[in-house]
Amino acid sequence: MQLYTVRDLLKVDFEGTLRTVADLGYREVEFAGILGVDVSRTGQLLRRLGLAAPSVHLDYASLRDDARRSFEIAELLGSRFVVCPWLDPSIRQTSDDWMRICDDLNTIGERASRSDLTLAYHNHDFEFADLPGGIRPYDVLLSRTDARFVKFELDVYWATKGHLDSARVLRANPSRFPLLHLKDMAEDGSTTELGHGTIDFASILAAASQSGVRHLFVEQDVSSDPLGSIEASITFLRSQPYMSSSFIRPRTP
Repeated sequence: MQLYTVRDLLKVDFEGTLRTVADLGYREVEFAGILGVDVSRTGQLLRRLGLAAPSVHLDYASLRDDARRSFEIAELLGSRFVVCPWLDPSIRQTSDDWMRICDDLNTIGERASRSDLTLAYHNHDFEFADLPGGIRPYDVLLSRTDARFVKFELDVYWATKGHLDSARVLRANPSRFPLLHLKDMAEDGSTTELGHGTIDFASILAAASQSGVRHLFVEQDVSSDPLGSIEASITFLRSQPYMSSSFIRPRTP
């Protein structure tokens, strides 16, 4: 699961929250900003809890300007993917801006590969809004970044907001999407527990199983009961035909 969902709980009880996540049946977590007091100790804690952190979100500026430290954080957590999760609006206004971003991502990705890491880009919905001339930033990202060095983490909620068919884009770009964010969309457009909203997860999970997706992360941006939400979502996933014990632990009797 993406730990942004339980960010407030992590600030109060870091170890206890991770233990609860493991007890609920999650095998893998993805960090986003809150890494614990000492990253090396966090890596040890994960191992004690039987959790893995295959990917970590690190901000664009840090990946670009301090790649060495960014990669050290990933290595201490045992992560193989470093994910660019967000771009400040000030740097993504024009087509030329997006060209520069792609060039930066290619450079970061090549550096990451030399450290046995893989760079991935995580979307929101602004990547699907046309720029002047009808250019869609997500198309630029897919075409201009080097497939050897830049992969993608598809957030199906934000993709749906941007009117993208997640299952179709997964099938059209096999091997470029090793990471997937799973969160559902309520009728009012907010995030909700998996299976409680409008997104067709059966087709997305089927496409994921055929397209080289390696890691799935449950996420809910806002919840009044984060632990209840992630329990409801993992219960839903256990009912899906394309899920396996490689992603989630069986239910404990």
